[in-house]
Amino acid sequence: MSNGSYHLLQVFREAFEGTVYKHRISTTGNKIGRELFEDLFRHTVSSLYTDNVRSGACIVSRGGGVHGKVIRRNDSVFGRPPAGLPGRKAAPGYAVIEGTVAEPRIGCEVKILAKAQLKQIDRVINDLEGFALRMKRLNKKCINAAVVGVNHEPNYVGFEGAREFRHRLRADEPFVVMNRLGVLTASYDEVLLLSFKATNQPPFPFSWGGARKVELDYASVLTRIGEQYQERFR
Repeated sequence: MSNGSYHLLQVFREAFEGTVYKHRISTTGNKIGRELFEDLFRHTVSSLYTDNVRSGACIVSRGGGVHGKVIRRNDSVFGRPPAGLPGRKAAPGYAVIEGTVAEPRIGCEVKILAKAQLKQIDRVINDLEGFALRMKRLNKKCINAAVVGVNHEPNYVGFEGAREFRHRLRADEPFVVMNRLGVLTASYDEVLLLSFKATNQPPFPFSWGGARKVELDYASVLTRIGEQYQERFR
């Protein structure tokens, strides 16, 4: 199933389908998280958000930085730019302007658990909880969203640079990991868990673990973020 109406889901899919997914490329999460803010605009979930985007009153920092604040690199942050900066235009095909954010309003952090999931889960949870805490320290009203992909394909090949290795998931490993990720609801406004299957081997197939559920889950997250934005920043 194509996810063309939901750009975040489509870009997530494109990270695996028909191509090699490389684990150490940090910009993959930036590209996926960036699309959350386009989907919020395209689906008109908040009149205030729409106005802020159209007027340039709020923009997105794809690298997740907040000017003047020393924080660990994040995936994507949407918020107010520094006052008085000259007007800019969004990149072709995009509605939300990219630039420097001074005050965060929405933060999005993306993690993908494609292999060795139980070995990674503690680090992933710690990273995600740290992101949420940093955003709340910068703006207590900030809306935090986590997007976590969990691979359910047992026959998977990983690539890190020139290194290739095979990893076989235990039958229950993805389910144990998804259950562990439930702890994130204490620190995040929205946690989107994306179940998928990808072998990372030719011809590099990709499928969602229930395409209709994935779309409904994501669409519901968009609606709730829109309501929260309307309430917190009016």
